[in-house]
Amino acid sequence: MLKKHDYDKTLTRLTNILKRLYDGEKLSVKELSEEFGVSDRTIQRDFNERLISYPIEKEGRRWKMQEGHHLTKERSPQEELVLEMLGNIANSIGDDFGKSAKSLFDKLQNSHTSPLYSRTVIEDISDSIDIFRQLEEAIAGLRIVTFSYNKKLRHVKPLRIVSFQGYWYLFGEELLQSALKTFYFKSIGSLTVTNESFEMRDDAIRTLDRAINVWFQPDSEPFEVILKASPDIAKYFTRRPLSSTQKILNTYDDGTIEMSVTVTSDNEILHEVKQWMPELTILYPKELALKAKEMADNFLNQQINDLIER
Repeated sequence: MLKKHDYDKTLTRLTNILKRLYDGEKLSVKELSEEFGVSDRTIQRDFNERLISYPIEKEGRRWKMQEGHHLTKERSPQEELVLEMLGNIANSIGDDFGKSAKSLFDKLQNSHTSPLYSRTVIEDISDSIDIFRQLEEAIAGLRIVTFSYNKKLRHVKPLRIVSFQGYWYLFGEELLQSALKTFYFKSIGSLTVTNESFEMRDDAIRTLDRAINVWFQPDSEPFEVILKASPDIAKYFTRRPLSSTQKILNTYDDGTIEMSVTVTSDNEILHEVKQWMPELTILYPKELALKAKEMADNFLNQQINDLIER
């Protein structure tokens, strides 16, 4: 496995090679190996494996872009790599929507194969695409919408279409209750965009930006939670914070970290703790720590009962 610094060197080398191919250069394995201080075999692997998804070909002893294929002037090599990553994420959406998205990325790349793989699973909403577009227009035009949801007619100021854990939701303010809510996208029916306008709530968008998952309660007062992550999982929270409010409070010699996050409901943080038990624990507030203990006890009791019954 490549170490981080080796990975950085490889990425820099590949980006440089792509840029020069983009500029119309014909590149030699021998010259590149001397320039980057690596073996001929490494450069050959670059062309034969790492860059195989790009429209390049060998002409004599040099590599060049294929005729009729090129990286456009509007996109840098870095942007091409980003497109490739996004295309693989699109491929994991599934069904018609995912296939269409992946096809579009392939066209943008002039490519149909990729060495990258992503297991990011996103809910397919191809059967609700008309509602998706209507809501996009309503949000852009700041127009109130009405729709049926859980057998009730709702009047809503639509603020954002959001995805939590791969599922799609509408985030907005329900007028009858003057409350900020999330509505599961596939449960929305009979949507109508009205001519009534509204003003965007910047405070609501800031609340959404701080949310960890769909269990957040946007109208509730935020409160601080202090967590302890074991050495085995601490790195995951330093690589990708739980939310924009996360702060590392202490780092211990064994790799354990203590961190704080701001949440709006018990369920918002308990949902995350449950996924990392027993490596992630709650230190504060005590009442929430006891809830986590009760949740763990209930799981263990249920697990024991199920094993006994079998």
